[in-house]
Amino acid sequence: MNAVSRTQIIMLAALAVLLAAPLAAQPPLLSSSAPGAFGVRYLTDRAVVTYTVERPEGSDAERFALRVRLPEEVQWGFLGRDAIAGGELGWDDGQAVVQVPFGSGRLHLGWAGEACLPPESTDIPVFLGDRKVATLRARFDLEGMQGSGEAPEIGPGLATPRVELAQTLDPEAVSLSLGMDAVRKWRRDGDALEAREPMAIGPSPRLSLRVDQRGLSASPVARIVFAQVRPASQALRIASDAAPEGVLVEGEGFSDSAGTPPRVDPGSHFGTHGGSCIYSFIGDGSSLEWEFTLPEDGAWDLYVRIACGDVGAWRVIAVDGDIPAGLELVEMPGTGGWGHADAEWWMVRLTGGEGQREALQLGAGKHAVRMTGVLATHMNIDYLLLAKHQ
Repeated sequence: MNAVSRTQIIMLAALAVLLAAPLAAQPPLLSSSAPGAFGVRYLTDRAVVTYTVERPEGSDAERFALRVRLPEEVQWGFLGRDAIAGGELGWDDGQAVVQVPFGSGRLHLGWAGEACLPPESTDIPVFLGDRKVATLRARFDLEGMQGSGEAPEIGPGLATPRVELAQTLDPEAVSLSLGMDAVRKWRRDGDALEAREPMAIGPSPRLSLRVDQRGLSASPVARIVFAQVRPASQALRIASDAAPEGVLVEGEGFSDSAGTPPRVDPGSHFGTHGGSCIYSFIGDGSSLEWEFTLPEDGAWDLYVRIACGDVGAWRVIAVDGDIPAGLELVEMPGTGGWGHADAEWWMVRLTGGEGQREALQLGAGKHAVRMTGVLATHMNIDYLLLAKHQ
């Protein structure tokens, strides 16, 4: 059962207690000596009341009377973050009675447990190795804590985030996202939670942390740590006239796709091979797959002709269903446009070049190359090419 459903059950249970007696014998949930806008939410130990009430014209009163129905006699209260003295809390016919100032405010009226409020905020440090590189500003509410912040020194690349804890937490209560992606599974490691798999991290990612834990009195998270960030592999630009001969597959000739489909409109872009291309291939987890038939065994290199008007695009490359080492995250360069001019189309090499992943060892016959888009940006593809390694 997730935190949202637990909260819903708690609220329904509190309302069920309030409504258990015949309706005719019950006072209203809330009444006021002055008109205004009100909201009330019931938790296991308190009612949280928000209000906006303007002082009536011609009145010199500083406060108005607010009555709120509770399942048991009121024991404590807060106005904003200030405790309400016991002598200022009344109880009459199943309702807490309190005098509150005109304007806007928030009340906590409790009938059980200790009088408490969560802290307002805290700073959570973010480390790259042993160096602090960012801070998340987190705010508390009655259901837990959430915060976010930029971490410009972390990406782009692959990293495994680690959340070091100041108190024991259920892994399901902790969620961490980096840009558009989020940690899907945690593993417990001593007093920390570590992502089970590395994550693709874009440039200057925005980190968002949420802890679903009621009754927090301090941050349960000591810090967020990225032990290291492995840079993305670079796609290397080569001169168009230096492109080798090989087995070519048109971009629009993909054999399979998943997620957001790309667009294919013949004649919509300049200078495309075969008169067409795929475009708006988005980095939102969408993927495309192409099939190649190779004439012989050997070492083969992968090339692709692309156009990208963003700063770059990031892709995960799989060959025959497996992701070769070094192709877990490939950074495609920005080409200065989307292929509406010849200079905006670049041929790039993904394997076998200087500083790149080794050539692909492939046998004769059919093979499949799949690209999965990550980290938001998109690109256009004219064609892919597998050529014998030189």
